Amino acid sequence: MPTYLPTLIILSAAVLAILVVLYRLYDSRVEQPKKLEDELREGLTDADGRRYKADVMALEPVRKAAAASSYEGNRVIIVRNFGKIPHKPYSMHELLGIEIFVDDKVIGRVMRSGQHILLDNIAPVVNRVTMRLIFDDPSDPDFELVLWDPHDNLTARAEGPRAAMNNARKWFYHVEAVLRRTISAPQPVVGAPPAAAPVRLADFVPAPPAAPQPMLTAAAHTALPAKQEGDVLNAPIIPYI
Repeated sequence: MPTYLPTLIILSAAVLAILVVLYRLYDSRVEQPKKLEDELREGLTDADGRRYKADVMALEPVRKAAAASSYEGNRVIIVRNFGKIPHKPYSMHELLGIEIFVDDKVIGRVMRSGQHILLDNIAPVVNRVTMRLIFDDPSDPDFELVLWDPHDNLTARAEGPRAAMNNARKWFYHVEAVLRRTISAPQPVVGAPPAAAPVRLADFVPAPPAAPQPMLTAAAHTALPAKQEGDVLNAPIIPYI
């Protein structure tokens, strides 16, 4: 047995391990985010082929999840478990609010109806940043996306907790502006419009003029029956003394 064979095996194993690490870095840093971005772009494209620009976007390659919102396109795109579940679009009127969590504590909340919590200033030490979108959807009422977690390698492609917090602020103020505008916008009418009242011919035909009242002449006045002398109603109020 050659003496260099064990060394060759060790070097081969080391090279293979390095290649596996490099592939995982490429897949998590480049390939998976690119696939998620393509999925979001597909969701932001309407039936006519027009693609709307995302106002805010967040990617989580580790959990294969992502979210994007476009006010111009009137849609919020949610990706859960990419590759197994297709993306799900929501309109702006279906977006009910957003919550921002730092270390499992709510630091910001804005809702279409309910209590609001203004986004506080966060200390430099942040271990985990999560955002939760709330929708008017009984089957999937909320969607959580981890923006930063030190236990996840390259989570959401954030440069660290500071970049994750900046992205969380963008989402928070974007949703706040969307809710402010959609609350005042008119809601679509649900159901059939009420039936119109039937048109009657009498509404358009003028009524005939009233017949003139006959005027009483002097002869007619004389023809009226004379009042009786003994009538109680004709008697004076104060009797004669």
